[in-house]
Amino acid sequence: MNRKLFIELSEIRTTILDFAWFVLAVSYSYLTIGTFDFLNGILGFIAVLFIHILINFHNNYMDFKHSKSEEYRRKISTIGINRESLVIVKKWMYGLTIFPLLIGVFLIYRTNWWTLLIGIICVLIGFSYSAGPRPLNSTIFGSSVVAIAISILIPVVYVYLGTVDSGRLTSSMIINAVIVCLPNAFAMFSAQLCNDTCDLEADKKNGRHTLVVQIGRANALSLFKASWWLTFLLIPILAVLQVVPYITMIAVLLYPNIWDNYHPYLKEQVKRKTYPLVMKAVVRLVNTYVLLVAVGAIIKLVRSIL
Repeated sequence: MNRKLFIELSEIRTTILDFAWFVLAVSYSYLTIGTFDFLNGILGFIAVLFIHILINFHNNYMDFKHSKSEEYRRKISTIGINRESLVIVKKWMYGLTIFPLLIGVFLIYRTNWWTLLIGIICVLIGFSYSAGPRPLNSTIFGSSVVAIAISILIPVVYVYLGTVDSGRLTSSMIINAVIVCLPNAFAMFSAQLCNDTCDLEADKKNGRHTLVVQIGRANALSLFKASWWLTFLLIPILAVLQVVPYITMIAVLLYPNIWDNYHPYLKEQVKRKTYPLVMKAVVRLVNTYVLLVAVGAIIKLVRSIL
């Protein structure tokens, strides 16, 4: 397998958000209890990175294998376009499993058996997206489950790994971590809606009953807009409630620029043309929000030292 195909099958560009979730977890932990176990956190980040790549491989593999449309196999699927052997793809998946498995065993040894349970849940959600008799990407729940898993579950896992040995981890801390992640969750949900509207015709041909297939293109676009309004509305609300630092309200200034970038997608839902524009906007907003939370944590840390 050449490097270009590996990049396409792994969708490695999407893993940049894994680092953003890690920074968010570290920042939140310092804002809340003033500490974070970086060894556990970094090991968790590496494991998540490999699992993310593995799941992307798996999704491309299962989508090609279970596709009912010959046009999808020949003209849309990365595996079909590059005429790659499914055997080779499967061998890569097995190889990618080794690193997170070893790291997971070590993290269980360093923490407790709850880490094993959390890991199993995360992996099951990831693989159930495109596997099994009723994959999540063929149901109305796929978009929301993916958004929650990516933007909430992963950061919360980092928070858990980084604070579990501090003796100060509480249920309220976990609940607040979920609330801090909500703007990112709505942003990721809109990205999933964008993806599914671009794939609407292909999903119909492949017998997938996604949320967009069920509610139609027009309603999906309206839901997309509402999701983004909620994303930007939540940030100042959380800041006023002191759930996140006041400085995060600066992110609201991105709204006009990001909305302008969405116009091409709202006019034309084409996977290779307008979907990347939406993803760039999502990444820009998420990174800005996370950076501002981090700045707030640094300011608090500096004040405590002085």
